[in-house]
Amino acid sequence: MKKKCLKLIIILKLLMIINIAVSEELPTVPKHHGGNVLTIAEDQRLEAQIGNAMNRLAVINDRIINIFGEEEAFTFQSDEHTGQVFIKPTIENGNKPIAITLVTENGVTQDLTLIPSRTKATTVILKPAFTVKPHTAATEVLLPGFNSHQQTLQQKWIEVMKLAVLGELPLVKTKPAIRKVANFQINFKKCYQEGQLLVTVWQVKNVSRELKELQEKQFFKTGDLALSLQHRILSPNKITLLYVLGAV
Repeated sequence: MKKKCLKLIIILKLLMIINIAVSEELPTVPKHHGGNVLTIAEDQRLEAQIGNAMNRLAVINDRIINIFGEEEAFTFQSDEHTGQVFIKPTIENGNKPIAITLVTENGVTQDLTLIPSRTKATTVILKPAFTVKPHTAATEVLLPGFNSHQQTLQQKWIEVMKLAVLGELPLVKTKPAIRKVANFQINFKKCYQEGQLLVTVWQVKNVSRELKELQEKQFFKTGDLALSLQHRILSPNKITLLYVLGAV
């Protein structure tokens, strides 16, 4: 199976998977008993543990329409109404990792490696890449470097975050304040600028001895406009990237 890693494809897909928060507080994805919550990353292969029974696989605000993989490794059933899929390793496959690729109704293509274990059935939830915290009242604004028609602040923040993730903004030198979160080592990597907006990029390492589920609100600081985590689930000593949007 070929991964879709062309920049144009990534840009188009990012336009489809952005999720905007509508409340004052940064939202959290509800926890599922015995489940995994993963952030969509179409240029990467994500991993998740599953049980030896029927496991639920779903995408937030989207529907799974196709699953590709080795037919002898798993069986699955689709719920056409909700777009969820229920997948189970075959006896022949045993505990060997299962490589699949899923395609959603909104055009997301995600590679997954499912790792069977002797646990009960589990749930794997895929969530959009961006969570945005808007101001109390969003106003219309024009910033340099974009189309002349007016855009809301939320739309502008999303566009700038997208370009930063793709590395398509100018790098600038800055020394942001240190970020500290229990169980994580956070190191500043680089900073992008677009007009009066800055996107700082941080390396986040799980320094605990346990698997950790990351939530945007853990990393939020006063002055942050938007946060994006590259991965939501981190094993001990594993790293991910945190993108933080702020103003100059």
